[in-house]
Amino acid sequence: MAVVFRFGKTYSRCTMFAFACVFLELSPRVMALPSHSSGSDNASLRGGFAGRPEQSHQFWVLKLLGAIFLALVASPAVASDSSTDASASPNPVPVQAVLVKAIEAGRVRVGDPVYATVDLPWNGAVCKLREGAILKGRIVAQTPRLKGAPSEIALLFETAQCGGKDMKPLPLTIAAVLAPDPNRNTGLYGGVQSPPLGDAVGLSLGQAGSGSPMRSMLAAANTVLLEPPVNKPPVFVMPGQVIGMRNIQLAVASGPEGSSVLKSERHNLRLETGSRLVLVETLVSSPASSGLAPSKPSNGASTGDVSSGDISPSAPPPLADVDAINDADACAPPSCTTNVDAGPLEPNLVAAASTIPLTPLGFAAPLDQQMYELGHGETISYLGVNRLLFTFNPHVLVPRAGIDNEFPNLHIVRAALIDLVTLRVSRSIDWRIYDAKPYLWPISSDSFLVHAGRELRMYASELRIVHRMPLSGPLAFANVAPSGKYFVVGIVRERHPENIHRELAAAEGRDPEEDVEVRVLDADFNVLASVMRSSRDVSPVLSDNGEIRILTIGKNRWRIAEYTWTGQRRILEQVDSTCRPDATTIPPNLLFVTGCDRLADRKWYRVLRLDGKLVLKGQSSSAARGEAAEGISGSRLFAVGVTELTKSVDDSAAFQSGDLQALRVSVYRVDGGQKVTGVTLPFPLPTTQTFALSPDGRQLAVLASSQIVLYTLPQAPGHD
Repeated sequence: MAVVFRFGKTYSRCTMFAFACVFLELSPRVMALPSHSSGSDNASLRGGFAGRPEQSHQFWVLKLLGAIFLALVASPAVASDSSTDASASPNPVPVQAVLVKAIEAGRVRVGDPVYATVDLPWNGAVCKLREGAILKGRIVAQTPRLKGAPSEIALLFETAQCGGKDMKPLPLTIAAVLAPDPNRNTGLYGGVQSPPLGDAVGLSLGQAGSGSPMRSMLAAANTVLLEPPVNKPPVFVMPGQVIGMRNIQLAVASGPEGSSVLKSERHNLRLETGSRLVLVETLVSSPASSGLAPSKPSNGASTGDVSSGDISPSAPPPLADVDAINDADACAPPSCTTNVDAGPLEPNLVAAASTIPLTPLGFAAPLDQQMYELGHGETISYLGVNRLLFTFNPHVLVPRAGIDNEFPNLHIVRAALIDLVTLRVSRSIDWRIYDAKPYLWPISSDSFLVHAGRELRMYASELRIVHRMPLSGPLAFANVAPSGKYFVVGIVRERHPENIHRELAAAEGRDPEEDVEVRVLDADFNVLASVMRSSRDVSPVLSDNGEIRILTIGKNRWRIAEYTWTGQRRILEQVDSTCRPDATTIPPNLLFVTGCDRLADRKWYRVLRLDGKLVLKGQSSSAARGEAAEGISGSRLFAVGVTELTKSVDDSAAFQSGDLQALRVSVYRVDGGQKVTGVTLPFPLPTTQTFALSPDGRQLAVLASSQIVLYTLPQAPGHD
């Protein structure tokens, strides 16, 4: 009685009674694992790493010794026959998956669904799983820890998204369990596991010896960027092994219906979100051999201690700052200026030159509403020196038909182009906007992008459409490089059918992970590169030379780096923040970064040149609810705006739009960050794009509650 399993390009034969058998190769994405094991893990762990963590096609290798597990699940019914085609044999390479939602004995019921996402593409005889495919299993039995009795959960996986969105039968048995990757989705790689956009963009634009700033295929092949993980992974994982979880044992295929049983003697059993599962194809369901039997969930509360802190290793020491440069706190005049926005409202440093009432345009300030962040209902931007574009929701009835009924946020946005010489509207158009996300992005002094209907459009002067691109799915994001020569958009590609989408949303308590097609385009809408990323990844931030990423290098310590189109990495700055910093690029080639201070009761912001030199260091109060920056291409000025509430509110808490107290807007010089002027407007609108600088640097426009206020700026030295 023997079973033939394929590994690599060879075959090996294992008998039911042999302890020596083939190694099953396990090749997951790069991730750091705890360097210790416990429970039933008695094997030594050896660390090894090669390649680059962000590169999804470079892997460390785990090998699974399959003899014991195969002996458990093998039976005469599956003995191989010499005439059997090898292609009918199960794939000996395990499926690697990540648990979608935590499960805990006593809090789940028999029959409850369990979901996991595939971490690496896998090909079987009758099923192909892509990265991100869903595995669906169920709780076969569970016992909470009561009166000193062990706590157990029996799991079985039965269906998967084989070759598409629909769920198809695929019996899988859990062979090993690993603790959640401590570096996964923590920002170690900027919250992104995908390679930099330069890996794709550089290949599409470069040509060796052409003088192009983009790299050639040869240059890309020779480029190596290394951000090593802190923890070393094990090389060998054996059947029944539990790694990184104390006091938990795994009995493979020993439970009811051939399920695998997890047991804890000391605390109530719990698997955290992100726990990694190693699964193999089930050959034949084995009869239950453990004492665990299907049972109804206990109605009583668990009397055991629930342990969730043991599954993650202690915080790793920070990486050596081999690339350390100027610290963010080093702000010394005259090259840098420190600004503090906290404190009582200040009188305006400059008087208003004129105002434009908005009521005649059909605008009405939105009603008081509960919000978690500032919205995107209204925007202002210059379209030339003497024209100002104002967009708003006129709150008119929206005709709906067919698929429109699936979009609850569908609304009309009216764009009014105001001639600043006559103070009259020269043209207005209405757009159908399908969501509540940002919909307008300035590109240059006389053009902008709009997400209207089911397409992306570029408008120029007089609201004339220059380019348009149909979108085959919802728009996830759009970002523009400071010069406007490049921009990046993300288009959602849904992974799941509607019923699975609902089930996953209910299980996770948030929108399920989807695929996002990331396209890098030039100003003529030519696609320079297209790559796939996860919807959980951070939206790309473009500089003129590449992509900006924020990487964590220790507790509350972050590194800001630019990954260029030519395949180089430049460290721009290192900052301290108790929250993950956000970044955006603005003209003229500046980087605006926001974060939280060590006490988490104040916010900070920085403006840097893309050579890493700090221009402005600012601090706002804990009542600040939004920071934004605006610049002008070819100018010597930029502006920073801070919106404040009447009282301090935690970032994760809701607030009322009527509680917005003031909008502070300050204008600075690019050289040294000296303040040119500042204005404060009470009771601002609950939106983000509330101020703009004119292309000639002579005027500041600020959106107030019912009017646009125009300020004349002092002439900036060196401005053309």
